[in-house]
Amino acid sequence: MEVKKISILCLILIAGFAAACGSTDKKADASAAGATDGTASASSRSFGGDDLIVDQANQQLAKVPVVGFPPFSTTMPMTQFDQYGENAATVAKGIVASMPAGYKLQIIGHANQHASKSAAYTKSLSQQRAKYVYNYFAKKGLDKSKMTYVGVGNSEPDPNLSHADNRRVTFKLVKK
Repeated sequence: MEVKKISILCLILIAGFAAACGSTDKKADASAAGATDGTASASSRSFGGDDLIVDQANQQLAKVPVVGFPPFSTTMPMTQFDQYGENAATVAKGIVASMPAGYKLQIIGHANQHASKSAAYTKSLSQQRAKYVYNYFAKKGLDKSKMTYVGVGNSEPDPNLSHADNRRVTFKLVKK
């Protein structure tokens, strides 16, 4: 059911993008405002439209984190991973397909707070988690050139999540 909702949201996003690309109203407004060569008009329209698309995509991506990595682990059991990974890959695939030029899907690994581990250790651990999901997405057909991954260690904990759920991988569109 959740995948169906996400698929519908992806279709709405794509339809909105297509409608924005086909609009000529802003071009006419820019001409009336004194634009002489049309370059500024196209640039302004593209920037505003891209921001909206990226914001909507990032809201969708925020809803599909891969959570619950075992402590100190860079992988998770496939039965558990399939629950999150497949859903995230489906959403990411739709978003990457309609992603504006100049953007990439960033896969962000996180680690929970652990007093006995150094910042360097948790950053490395989180980066390996992100790479695990990156490789999974590539196997699911996402183009590696349209993705990147990074680990942030335990520097971005989500206070609304449990200790275990802060061992996670999240996603967002970022400029290249």
